[in-house]
Amino acid sequence: MSLLIRPLPMGKARLRNRLVMPPMATEKSEGQGKVSDALCEYYDEKTKGGYFGLVVAEHSYICKEGQASKGQVSFSSDDDVPGLKRLVEVIHHNGCKVVAQINHAGGKSISALGGESLTAPAPSAMPYITTRGEAVQAHAMTQQEIDQVVADFASAARRAKEAGFDGVEIHSAHGYLLSQFYSPITNKRTDDYSGTSIAGRTRLHCRVIEAVRSEVGPDYLLALRLGACDYEEGGATREDAVAACKIFEEAGVDLLDISGGLCGYRGDGSKAEGYFGEDSAAIRAAVTVPVIVTGGVRTPEGAERVLERGQADLVGVGRAVLKDSLWAKNAIEFAGGTSVKGTVFFDFDGTLHDSMAIYGPAFRKAYAWLVAEGHMPPQEITDEWISKWLGWTTEAMWTTFAPNLPEVIWRQAAEIVGNEMDRLTEEGKARLFPGVPEMLDELCSDGYELAFISNCRTRYCEVHRAMFGLDAWFDAYYCAEDFGEMPKWQIYQQVAERHAVPRVMVGDRFHDGEVATKANIPFIGCTYGFGADEELEMAKACVSAPEEIPGAVQEVLS
Repeated sequence: MSLLIRPLPMGKARLRNRLVMPPMATEKSEGQGKVSDALCEYYDEKTKGGYFGLVVAEHSYICKEGQASKGQVSFSSDDDVPGLKRLVEVIHHNGCKVVAQINHAGGKSISALGGESLTAPAPSAMPYITTRGEAVQAHAMTQQEIDQVVADFASAARRAKEAGFDGVEIHSAHGYLLSQFYSPITNKRTDDYSGTSIAGRTRLHCRVIEAVRSEVGPDYLLALRLGACDYEEGGATREDAVAACKIFEEAGVDLLDISGGLCGYRGDGSKAEGYFGEDSAAIRAAVTVPVIVTGGVRTPEGAERVLERGQADLVGVGRAVLKDSLWAKNAIEFAGGTSVKGTVFFDFDGTLHDSMAIYGPAFRKAYAWLVAEGHMPPQEITDEWISKWLGWTTEAMWTTFAPNLPEVIWRQAAEIVGNEMDRLTEEGKARLFPGVPEMLDELCSDGYELAFISNCRTRYCEVHRAMFGLDAWFDAYYCAEDFGEMPKWQIYQQVAERHAVPRVMVGDRFHDGEVATKANIPFIGCTYGFGADEELEMAKACVSAPEEIPGAVQEVLS
């Protein structure tokens, strides 16, 4: 199997291949950095077919003081969010995951072009040249200005999450503000942000990472693009980059995107495809998080060689894609991959997981505790009776099954069930229905995204995700506990736009059919699961075994 089309698990998501569309400035925003029709059309053209495992959208400014160019996209105001949502929807509709790249231009900011008395904010006072070639004088930032930049990065990240981006990337490359702090050529400070030590040169980065993480939460994808080397005497070196990336990983980044520093997009003069590859290889050997490298890759064979050499986990291809919108399609097909045909949403228990093997013993243990504590009468509990509660949220199940139980009691019972199921799973007692792995393989090979949507607890999902290796197939995971135990159909409505169309729901209970009915998408009912016949009356197709699901998906989506 080609390395280029090998999936890559990343947090609670899965990248379907290793090809990245890197950030490329389009200058297509309209007044005040708002998303324009032209910008949406551009990304629609480049991402159609879903051939990129990941898209990193173009660098966008976090505040007016940090704007790099007049046509740059803005993340500086809450008013930007509706337009950004529209952009995300275009990219998700095509089947690609997308990360927002947020940036402050620092000494290259055009804010200093508004009058003779204005200067650009930077680590140290010195002249800079903007991306348009204008001469700018910079001033050394005060602590108050630094604090404000940290807050602005955090606010921009919050807006990215609100807009539906799958993650956010902090820009520290190509001579912009964070790159200026990182480079000893432009950082002449002698305070806590001193340019004489890696700790000082990365202190602002760590503050930004901490603030962003606090704003977006622990599970949101957080990347950082580093201009690893300056390729100038006295500038940042490969050894510096390795040390810095170790610091960034420790600070909480999930992904490192390696490019050039003050040198911009060009490396050490090498014309080989992937000319930052030696830098990224050294970094990759020193960290555990995935690494992207971008720079000079022109051919599918070149992208494959970067991966084969161990220089990166993901390959960004910029100029070739800019010139040819079909480049990604041709590259993935060359490697034996496919486009994204749509998204299959899967229920778990009773659809993929034969849950009674662990749910039955766990429920009986909890019920025995309730009897022993005098909360419930002794009675025989059959598998058939227990199975009817599978697929319900925890709260809905207990308040329906035992409406007179105090909440504090049923939550203790629920905890017993959950812990026992986790224990039995870790002992190897859990099992998928026969034919499930082969069925999931077939759907992935056919080009479908797979999404896990369940009324289960987060811990339950994580345990089974690890045991069964679900990351080999699933692109995303949505658990009721993560959404405040809201009904499954409401969870679907919150996440649907992250996934390619057309979409279909597969499950065994009325909760699954409700998702499909309210969203007006097809429902495939699994008669081998735990639902009664009447629960599947709304299904557009029914299957009696997992191996029938791929055919049913093709039928209902045709």
